[in-house]
Amino acid sequence: MIFQELNSVLIRTLHFEQASIIAAVLCSLIVAGFLKGIIGVGMPVVALPLLSLFIDIKSVAMLLSMPLIFSNVSQALEGGKTGRCLMQLMPVFLGMIPRLFLGVRLLLALDANVAKIIAGLVLMGVGGITLLAPKLQLQSRLVLPTGGILGGIAAMPGPLVFIFLLAKGLRGKAFTKEASLYLVVSAGSLAILLTASRQFSWLDVSISTAAMLPVVLGMYVG
Repeated sequence: MIFQELNSVLIRTLHFEQASIIAAVLCSLIVAGFLKGIIGVGMPVVALPLLSLFIDIKSVAMLLSMPLIFSNVSQALEGGKTGRCLMQLMPVFLGMIPRLFLGVRLLLALDANVAKIIAGLVLMGVGGITLLAPKLQLQSRLVLPTGGILGGIAAMPGPLVFIFLLAKGLRGKAFTKEASLYLVVSAGSLAILLTASRQFSWLDVSISTAAMLPVVLGMYVG
């Protein structure tokens, strides 16, 4: 009798904890989408530290991959001349994809706690670089390898490339289009690489796709 009561309590506690984690993840995605709605970029920078409080960093990378694609598609296609923008970004893509592959391999090989520490250091580094952005003139030979590796390890392929695009003189809609197009391609590559591994499956892709709903809600509010 006592064993059955203890078992029942444990089951209820487990269900409560699972529900709490799901609610926290949904709220984190809404907040990240809210920021995306306000400034047009920055969703993974906010989502990564929030989500990593509740789920491991590898799952965070998978979870954010599809929202990164779908939340940037409309901006990537806006204004036409998408093919021309793709050609302009081709050197960036050619340098990014091999390094993204390396970043994903590192992420999957690392212990979950070590991966979280590295992702945290990456986030702080990105924050510091962003503060210095007006004074930085990043060269493509730095951006191409580093941006891809950051995309694989921390699902943040964008910040360094954004600074690079700003250094090229892009502003307004031209900047938003190229930045969004880069995120669509890099996040799509990230999703493919993660799904191709043994640690994730198409079910994880479906969950990541469903994660777009709270992101869209946050974007709508923002």
